[in-house]
Amino acid sequence: MRDKNAGIPDSLEGKTVVIEFARGGPDGATAPLPAPLGYQYSLATLSDDILKRASILYVWVTPEESRRKNHERTDPNDPGSILHHGVPMAVMLGDYGCDDMSWLIESSGRADAVKIVTRGQTYYLPIARFDNRKDKTTFVRVDRAQWKPDDVAALHSGLSEALAKLTSEAGVR
Repeated sequence: MRDKNAGIPDSLEGKTVVIEFARGGPDGATAPLPAPLGYQYSLATLSDDILKRASILYVWVTPEESRRKNHERTDPNDPGSILHHGVPMAVMLGDYGCDDMSWLIESSGRADAVKIVTRGQTYYLPIARFDNRKDKTTFVRVDRAQWKPDDVAALHSGLSEALAKLTSEAGVR
């Protein structure tokens, strides 16, 4: 923890802060998801200072692909590992069986944005999707010497496309 805290800069000027969310609801649920489920609820808990500058890079994975990846990465001999952890299937189906991101995008009233209403304010967060429905990321868990150039190119291309779209929509926030 000391090493982590020592890495915190004195100022965030010129920095990008990444806040990761993994949100969802039960398998078969329909949007809008009720609080405290889903991205809509969780994003609304962020401070106004964060929301007025935020944008979303959404890693788009189907629930089925998410379950497959959860199963494959799980190492019962290393349950505390950040790279090899897994959650029980009941959690995958009950908490991550669906998510509300597509609904948020479609119902925002603005192209490529998510509308968040909280504390009497309305925010439109620019969003870009990194399409990972066909897995482009799992290979990075193995030794770098085993990475295939085509896999690296597909990951780089997908992320570059999404980030370029996001920075143009967000006005490089």
